[in-house]
Amino acid sequence: MPTTYNFKNVHDLPEWVGCSNSLNANAAAGCLAWDSREGIDRHPLIYQLVSAAVLNAYNPQTDEWIFVGNPGLGTFAAGAGAIFVASAGPNGTIAAGASTTSIPVTTAFPAAVGVNQLANRGDGVQGFKVRIVGLTAGKTEERYIVGNTGGTTPTLTLDSALSFAPTNSDKYYLLSGRVFLMATAATILKYYDIATNSFSAALTVTNLTTPAIDNTMTVLDELWTPAGKLPGQGFFGEMTATAATNVTNATLTGTSAAADASLQANEYANFQIRITQDGTNPGSVGQRLKITSHTGANPTVYTLNGVWGTAPSATAKYVVEGVGDIICMTGSAVALAHTYAAAGWRADGAWSTGVTNGAVAALQIPARQANTAAGQVLQWAYGFSSLDAAKATRYSGVYFFRGGGVNTIDCLDLATLSWTTGIGGADIAYGNKGSTTFTTGTCGVYDPNTNGGKYLYLNQSGTQRFLRFDMKNRMLEPWNFYRQPQGVATLGARMAGAWAVDGSAYGFYPYFWGATQSNFTRALAPN
Repeated sequence: MPTTYNFKNVHDLPEWVGCSNSLNANAAAGCLAWDSREGIDRHPLIYQLVSAAVLNAYNPQTDEWIFVGNPGLGTFAAGAGAIFVASAGPNGTIAAGASTTSIPVTTAFPAAVGVNQLANRGDGVQGFKVRIVGLTAGKTEERYIVGNTGGTTPTLTLDSALSFAPTNSDKYYLLSGRVFLMATAATILKYYDIATNSFSAALTVTNLTTPAIDNTMTVLDELWTPAGKLPGQGFFGEMTATAATNVTNATLTGTSAAADASLQANEYANFQIRITQDGTNPGSVGQRLKITSHTGANPTVYTLNGVWGTAPSATAKYVVEGVGDIICMTGSAVALAHTYAAAGWRADGAWSTGVTNGAVAALQIPARQANTAAGQVLQWAYGFSSLDAAKATRYSGVYFFRGGGVNTIDCLDLATLSWTTGIGGADIAYGNKGSTTFTTGTCGVYDPNTNGGKYLYLNQSGTQRFLRFDMKNRMLEPWNFYRQPQGVATLGARMAGAWAVDGSAYGFYPYFWGATQSNFTRALAPN
């Protein structure tokens, strides 16, 4: 029988409920990371970075913890952080001998896996999802893994047959996710690869200011979608092009009806186009290019930041989605917005600092409006189920709570890469802007699925006060009082989330790790 969340306003009140205590108490920079993909593809566990040597995981379905491993991060203090990147995972080329249900891989995983390890993503419900890009068939299809051989180049058994037999030129992408982990002092960056249960070697930190004071990150993941859209569908679903392009033209002409046919000019600049199907020019499938500009005419003509290796045909199918960059706000009294190309299909490379610094693949975001301060929170607002008719709010907004004991919120517009043009704004006006300020202990979690995908839930300055910010309508609302006193306020992203899903019924639970405590609690956020 489907679940009914029969929550009645005023009569029913949201209430924090105790979960099993964390394996470790909270200390400065301790933080949580979770997968906010919609639907059953979402990785079920919440990850907890406790220190340089401790990464734990929590299962919301069973209310219990497990020690994951020692990431070996070196110095760990204010400025450390973690973030979940859903589109990152093992990927590469398929070996010869594949069938519609059996996929041998030739590009090695980062670590060996055990027999059938990939058939359990961590909760016993299902295996990891794999995306197969058929460069001969001209198709992209996704399946769940129900079995695998062991080793670094396993053969994957799929839950149902593909519509084509992959060749040894085709590609695989495990959509399993990675948790990126950042430490301080020597500035160590690593990731925990979930599918292979392994930690990477130290990644590139060139151009990244030494983390200090506080750390807040958001990711422009290609698998993050608006409420009601599933991962891989982008912002409009799969669409069909209406005009051919060529390898040097670096353009794509979009659909002529519905979907992206009535955009404002440059509304999705700095997003990406990914080719999903092409029966005429099959080698074009899987290509991704960033949108540098586009028209507002029907059909939309996209200008892209590179050239096609294989030109998509006039009937190629495509999606519009995020580019896969991490945006990080950290550093010692600097106003730089650091970006890093974190998606699994992009090679490790230098960070961008918003200025020209060589061949940097990530977006060049200009310096923000104020220096790093304690209690800052950053969030891409990608989950709105719909936009207002005038599009005064759009999917290109990234909100930044400055912290530092002020009530200031800034908005970065990804389409213009500006804090002051487009929908961007420095020190924006918002409802209930008053004496409520944010400083040490402030942290938040975004619910991109329920309530129209508009709410960012916030613990205010490490107190017992919780607020929520409507990012679509720019309104700060009182939300829920935390009746158990916290310890001394600490820096770090101590909130995460999980959905209870039953058919079409969704219930969102913000989770909260008490400051300088082992207490772990959750509260149902009414839909």
